[in-house]
Amino acid sequence: MVIKMISALAAAVIMLFTLSAFQTVPEQNKTMSGETENLQNGEDGNSDQSNTTEIKMLFGETEITAVLDDSGTSKAFLELLPLTLDMRRYADREYYAALGELPEDGESIPDFENGDVTYYTAGRSLAIFFGNEENSSQGGLIRMGRITSDLSLFSAMDESETVTIEIAESEESVRNFDFSVFTNVEITGIDTDSLNRDELEVLYAQARYCQAMTDADIDTMRELVSEDTIFTHMSGMQQTREEYFADVADGRLRYFTIGIENPVIKVDGDKAQITYTSVLNANAYGARGTYRMKGTHVYEKRDGAWISVNR
Repeated sequence: MVIKMISALAAAVIMLFTLSAFQTVPEQNKTMSGETENLQNGEDGNSDQSNTTEIKMLFGETEITAVLDDSGTSKAFLELLPLTLDMRRYADREYYAALGELPEDGESIPDFENGDVTYYTAGRSLAIFFGNEENSSQGGLIRMGRITSDLSLFSAMDESETVTIEIAESEESVRNFDFSVFTNVEITGIDTDSLNRDELEVLYAQARYCQAMTDADIDTMRELVSEDTIFTHMSGMQQTREEYFADVADGRLRYFTIGIENPVIKVDGDKAQITYTSVLNANAYGARGTYRMKGTHVYEKRDGAWISVNR
């Protein structure tokens, strides 16, 4: 009878961890100072670029890069990214699209120059200029930055383009993920240098969640898990997110260390999943043990952050 009880408790440990890290129930449902003239066509000038932000704009299959300054207008625009716009070509000089109201806190210019990335205040629009500056008389512009790609790339583009704009990855931004801060979580079997930013973000979020489990850090667990998550036990019993977290908070479920072995991360737009073998050392309702299991954890990007969701 005692053996059966311990076995049941051990199963509870495994299932509760599986549900907190591998959910299986159906899914419920973001400066230049204006001295930018020499940045066009990829040529670096003498202006200070320490406060610039590089972006990339995907016009169909063509990638266009640019750098934005640190004005209030540019910062507000960057907060909108990633962003997909249906942009129209006008007069062989620009692509434009409605953007919404941004603060008019940047470099106001009397007219555009080829390569300018601007905010058109009267139309509350993004306007990207690539040609015909000599034939222009266009006011009402705030220059946010400059294109750094070859402007001739625009010559082959269509009258309308679906354009995805996002902050460009840099080696420095990718290196910002410091996995050594997770003292109770060990990640093995993967070269993090081979991952892109989204993959790193998902792995980092998973490691944060596992560390929070070992720390009984309920605030962080809430931050990383969708409110509508349902945890289902092997027995079929279900718990809401808060019911499960309550068991962690009062010590009935105590996690000591968690290993993440051979993780595989797949990202598709704002959906992602991470599959790995976990090595869990825990005490559940008095049953202490170490367990290995393989499972998949599902993530969704909401408001720029990856959080755990049901399938």
